[in-house]
Amino acid sequence: MTPHEYHPQGPLQRALNVADRVNWSLGGAFLWLSNICLLVMLGLTAATIVLRPMGLGAYWMWPWTMVFFIWLSFFGFFALYARLKDVRVDFVATRFGPVGMALTRIVTDAATLLVTGVLLSQLPTVIATSRGVYDGAILPGGLELPRLALSIPLFVSTVLVALNAVLDLVKMAARMPENVTDHHPET
Repeated sequence: MTPHEYHPQGPLQRALNVADRVNWSLGGAFLWLSNICLLVMLGLTAATIVLRPMGLGAYWMWPWTMVFFIWLSFFGFFALYARLKDVRVDFVATRFGPVGMALTRIVTDAATLLVTGVLLSQLPTVIATSRGVYDGAILPGGLELPRLALSIPLFVSTVLVALNAVLDLVKMAARMPENVTDHHPET
């Protein structure tokens, strides 16, 4: 059941469902961002392959391909999590009934908060060490992309994944079901 299929009861559940819908929509936006990064990356790679035999090649294509690959991975981090395409162990948890499902929900959210907490604790180190530019990723005007720009999507996704885990724990406390789906509702 996705947040769009759930019918909340009471003001708390309605507010949580609104937050869940926003989270779901953000997951869709990050899915689009990942797909756009993939298309740009593939376009640049195809252009490199086609232009090279003609003696044409732009130095900046390869670095930008790598930038878009990195961004695709980092935007996809939240998209996969929010849109329920991460690894799930429901086939094990369902064997233990509602208690098993509740337990895996808590353990999963706690593990998610632990991992995202570790990632976010590294933010000051990443900022301090991300000096200079990413060589060859030339911006309009001739400047090169700052190295810090590579990490921004990771930390935005990490914050959103952590908020998603907190939201799920609050939903559980409010007796709302966990989001589950076997398909993309947009299709």
